[in-house]
Amino acid sequence: MAGRSKVKRSSNNRKEPLLPETQQNVKASRESRRTDKCGACGRFLLHLIPVLGCLFILATLLLLASTRKITEASISTCLADYEPKVDVLVLIFVGATFMYIATVMRNIQINVYHRRQRSENKCMWTLNLIAAFANCIAYVGFCLLAIYDLDGPGNAPTIHLVGAYMYFSLSSLYGLLHAVLLCAQRQYPIWAKFIFLIIPLGIIASTIYYVQNMEGEDAAYEYEWLAVALAAILVGMMPILFCIDPCDDELFDFFCCANKRGNRSRRSRQGTRTGVSREKEIQLT
Repeated sequence: MAGRSKVKRSSNNRKEPLLPETQQNVKASRESRRTDKCGACGRFLLHLIPVLGCLFILATLLLLASTRKITEASISTCLADYEPKVDVLVLIFVGATFMYIATVMRNIQINVYHRRQRSENKCMWTLNLIAAFANCIAYVGFCLLAIYDLDGPGNAPTIHLVGAYMYFSLSSLYGLLHAVLLCAQRQYPIWAKFIFLIIPLGIIASTIYYVQNMEGEDAAYEYEWLAVALAAILVGMMPILFCIDPCDDELFDFFCCANKRGNRSRRSRQGTRTGVSREKEIQLT
């Protein structure tokens, strides 16, 4: 009887979690990472990826702008005239690679947010996938227009124009879709939504103005440069969103498949142990 009363007293004194189960796990993971230097370093490197992608693209623009004024020549002309071209290609390829990774990271964060809020639906999942796919293909087009010159031999001019259309249209589409997805994340602050809405509108406005004034002596080449810079800055500012709503565990699970399997097995073992202990406690009571 004494043993049973002790078990009953301990079970009655157990406190219920103040947060829902998903939020409680997120809070526990945050507190554990604060005391883990490796976790802090990993989080810093993850947040650095979008910034590096932005910096490499902006460095490419600065390198090209060092040869001619941006008001006198387009990016295509500067790419064709720059020597040695391998220097520009390396910057573009590295920057595009970081852009791919940053786009996937943001895609994962949006899915994790809706999973935590239990607001998952096929429409949002599809829209998020289309947005990520559009930005990845946009930087494929950016690489194509860098490889093939506008005045090159054979089909090079056609491939260059296809790459240019891919980049400007799909990067603008990504900015709009990303703004829509961000507005659906209600817990995010208004100022963040405002910033990530103004930048895509600036990309679209600059692109349209350049297309309308891309020929003649008064061609607005500077707006083409502005559109490319804004598209890079849009991705480069994503660490703000990662700080607002951290999802480091899910990102590590995605990029480190071994850790993902290990975490799942540990969680399943912990769940089994807690289930067995609860059954024993019920039997005792």
